[in-house]
Amino acid sequence: MKIGKLADPERIDLLQAAKPASGERSDKVERTQPVDEVSLSSASRSLATESAGAEADPTRSQKVAEIRQAIREGRFEVNAWAVADRMISEAAELLESLSRTR
Repeated sequence: MKIGKLADPERIDLLQAAKPASGERSDKVERTQPVDEVSLSSASRSLATESAGAEADPTRSQKVAEIRQAIREGRFEVNAWAVADRMISEAAELLESLSRTR
């Protein structure tokens, strides 16, 4: 059973010529210095600034601590209607801002 085409003799010669001599290793690799680069958009920078300001607010920190405690104790209840309403209004704002930029 044959699969594919027969090997081209010229191609075989080229491959054999490129192959290192027996016993010789060809694992020499040029090393480069890794480069990591990150750039933040203006929106992400403003979110980071807002977040840092929220952490500095003692009233907010206290409220977050109260909510965490309520979750641990199993007495935190989510108002699904309020969450859905907020999600819809946020989506509407996003769509409106996107339509203004076009």
